[in-house]
Amino acid sequence: MKRTILLLLICLISVGCSSGADGGGGEGAVLPAQMPDDFDFVYQYGFEERHELNTFDDLYTKDLVDDGEISTVLVINDQDKKDIYKKVRESNILEAPDELTREAVDGTQCSSNPYTTHNLNIKANGDEHSVSWTTNNCLTDELMDLIDFTNYLHEDVIMSHESYRALPEAEGTYE
Repeated sequence: MKRTILLLLICLISVGCSSGADGGGGEGAVLPAQMPDDFDFVYQYGFEERHELNTFDDLYTKDLVDDGEISTVLVINDQDKKDIYKKVRESNILEAPDELTREAVDGTQCSSNPYTTHNLNIKANGDEHSVSWTTNNCLTDELMDLIDFTNYLHEDVIMSHESYRALPEAEGTYE
């Protein structure tokens, strides 16, 4: 029951996208073409955003569901960081609308179950940017860009590291 209430609360809080410290998307959120030396990020995702990649601390935390969480050192090399930065710029993540729609063009309501929540906090060029979203929305171009980015980050970057592959598999499910 507590998990259901907590899940509902998270759903209400993270229904749309919101951009952070610079007042949202738009001109202030544009990143420079070249990756700044101070580019780092924390990406949290999954159920209650329990998975986390933190490039500030070179740490990855995996949700093992019934067995809690486990963390490991996961260092993103310079080339991968440049590729991630390029993907952030190309996908216009920081330019995403403040709200993704739950209404399809034909007027029907969209939802997806199960769905995931995501939070990306970036530091670049001395500025901090933040964006949050769920996959419980209509599949708009904006949401597809976010899904493409998260698939790339998880499948091509995180899962490619030996330290990630050495982590135990999750046991159990969320109801």
